[in-house]
Amino acid sequence: MPTHPRAPDWPKGHSGHPVPHSDPFSFAGPVEIVAHRGYSARAPENTRVALELGLDAGADGVEFDLHATRDGIPVLFHDRTLNRTTDGTGPIDAWNADQLRRLDAGGWFASDFKGEPIPTLEEIACGVGQRAGRLYAEIKGYRRPEDLHEIVRVIAEADLAERTVFISMDWDALDRVRSVDSTALIGYIVDQASRAHAAIERTSGDPRALLDFGVDVLLAHPEQAEAASDAGIPLGAWTVNTVGQAEQLRTLGVARFTTNEVADLVAWKTTL
Repeated sequence: MPTHPRAPDWPKGHSGHPVPHSDPFSFAGPVEIVAHRGYSARAPENTRVALELGLDAGADGVEFDLHATRDGIPVLFHDRTLNRTTDGTGPIDAWNADQLRRLDAGGWFASDFKGEPIPTLEEIACGVGQRAGRLYAEIKGYRRPEDLHEIVRVIAEADLAERTVFISMDWDALDRVRSVDSTALIGYIVDQASRAHAAIERTSGDPRALLDFGVDVLLAHPEQAEAASDAGIPLGAWTVNTVGQAEQLRTLGVARFTTNEVADLVAWKTTL
């Protein structure tokens, strides 16, 4: 896989302004609690209300998934198809953003959420996203490189670049993000133990990159967390839904916990 730009590009951002030398992944308190697809245990995932509920429950940040529509608009959505979480059908990228807006993305979860729409990234960035300490924007699907340019543009114009980490299992997508903005904060999602070594190699020496491991990967292979920590790489884990998992991961050097069970992990954080 191609490597992305490294330290020589960091002194100035895409706007030409100097990039701060402080840790871009720092946060208040002993750990960072991130609401997975919003508070997805209590509300329909990847909706405005789910993100709001996560922050209301005390999450430090929110995580959400992004797909590009047929007309190149980034929207919050997880699956490639609409079937599971809306009253629409078929691939999401076969629909225009205006068409998606008319779908119900909440009724599948509970009747109280019926009519909740699929939000655009711009709506979230300019609204509830301004409340979050950090946003983890997972790039799931896009049709052309210009779709990724649009994602980066929306975040930059909302003045959220220093609070947004673009994460993905598709590492080529992260390379493309860095081709648009060499100072972008990125996170390599490690969903399989076999990908850990390559992810550590990519991230080592990059002060604006982190690793985001699947919880089961790290618990089964704690030596991978040790290798990342030895290289000075910030670590996160998903989806951490029990305090027991969080405690185990914290002993491995993980400080960022993406969870469906926001209230439980926020309560645990208060005991640390």
